[in-house]
Amino acid sequence: MNDEFRKQALQKQVKGKFKGKQTLPSRVKPIYPEGAEREFQRVAWGYLRLVNEVVKKHMPAIRKAAAAERERNRRQDDAGDLMLAIQKAFRSMGDELERKTSSFGLYKKLESLASLTEKLSIQEWKRTVKETLGLDIMDDYYMGEFYRQALQEWIDQNVALIKSIPQDTLSEMQSIVSQGFQTGATLTSIEKEIRHTYHVKRSSAKLLARDQIAKLNGQLTKQQQTDAGVNEYIWSDSGDSRVRESHHRLNGKKFRWDDPPVVTPPGKPVRRCHPGEDYQCRCVALPVFDISTVDVPASGRTKGGG
Repeated sequence: MNDEFRKQALQKQVKGKFKGKQTLPSRVKPIYPEGAEREFQRVAWGYLRLVNEVVKKHMPAIRKAAAAERERNRRQDDAGDLMLAIQKAFRSMGDELERKTSSFGLYKKLESLASLTEKLSIQEWKRTVKETLGLDIMDDYYMGEFYRQALQEWIDQNVALIKSIPQDTLSEMQSIVSQGFQTGATLTSIEKEIRHTYHVKRSSAKLLARDQIAKLNGQLTKQQQTDAGVNEYIWSDSGDSRVRESHHRLNGKKFRWDDPPVVTPPGKPVRRCHPGEDYQCRCVALPVFDISTVDVPASGRTKGGG
């Protein structure tokens, strides 16, 4: 059976679900993959924790150098000894951090994360099609070139993003220590600032997890729907207090995949995005099936007949 005959047969099969109407909105709301987001957080936090371990190990050397500097009551122009000690300590930290991160297995962890996100996305798409059209989707359909390439690009991008976190954090901490001693800050205040920097980076890693999982989920959702002949969707926000107002006003409205809506507040530079594409966007797209374009990769099994 060629593609056109297959498509016509499928449309005839699901025609009863439309009850004489041209379009049929999804009967279910896909669940955002929070499990994948939490796993991403654990991976990013685990990678960042390596910085904390290295700094804790080498801080005693800096404390010792600072104490020796105070006891000798050296002149200001001799303070270079302390700066050299700080530089040496942070070089050692950088070398040790490189060894620790190289054995962390980041690529494999992100590869598993990408597969988990894809699995959850397909699971929700299958549920949507089953409950709305009564069709089962072919299990191996979403193993094509687009999906392989999308996952690979996401993995490569996030390996680079997460790899930059420890070295950037270490560089910031070195600046805090060096500038602190140069300006006469106490060791206690310097260490407090280091802890603060670590916690800020940890919070940033949490936000990165939400942003990157949402983007991958949104990308997969768009491809799944457009592959199935879905041209329109209904914007659905996450329904909690974290939803930004500019996204909440889109909730329940219909948009086209080839014409993303404006997601910025009035008066701000215009930015257009689909659900999941904006920074930390947990919104999802509810497909609107059209009887004249629907082309779901069905396995042949149906639920409840036509």
